[in-house]
Amino acid sequence: MKIVQKAMVLVFCVALVVGVFSCTSTGGGEGKVVSGTWTWTPYTLGTKDNGDTSFLNLREADEEIGGATVHTYTLSGEVTMSIQYGLAECDIVPDEETLALLKTCKAISFKILGDGRRYNIEVPISTVKNWAFHMQSIATTEGEVEDIFLPMPAFMQPSWNDQPRPFNRNLIEKVIFKTKNNAEGGLGNFSVKIWDFQLHM
Repeated sequence: MKIVQKAMVLVFCVALVVGVFSCTSTGGGEGKVVSGTWTWTPYTLGTKDNGDTSFLNLREADEEIGGATVHTYTLSGEVTMSIQYGLAECDIVPDEETLALLKTCKAISFKILGDGRRYNIEVPISTVKNWAFHMQSIATTEGEVEDIFLPMPAFMQPSWNDQPRPFNRNLIEKVIFKTKNNAEGGLGNFSVKIWDFQLHM
């Protein structure tokens, strides 16, 4: 009896380890993954009317990475101190069908070739009026490709916010890629490459 019990415990432990490793390595389990249709709109130099000279340029290309041809988005630019809270950003706007999926998905994921800086991924909703959008911060490593997995329940308003609003996903309109001139990114030039932008259902 003791031998049987030990064997059962061993089988359970192995199954548990395999399950945890599987979830960790895939990031989102076995749910449906959807690429969707998105329009990437950068705020380039001269498109702002608030005196901020920070900017972001976007270059799209089909490239071979890891033996596969992928559509990449290279986001580069500069964050300046022309105003107190200068920022560089790019709107990632879904079409109508993809928007419906964004409102109900479990997570957002993508691959990024980093530059060592930190970036924010924001999901704005119309009830937030003070720019304290629900967000997650990601750290990148220079020259390394990383898999980013962002569970939707983990999107929170920043700690400095004094006007909390619930994350009503029915009000989502888009996603924003952003870097700022304070602790969230920092001053100077930046350049990252993103591909495989997907929703996990």
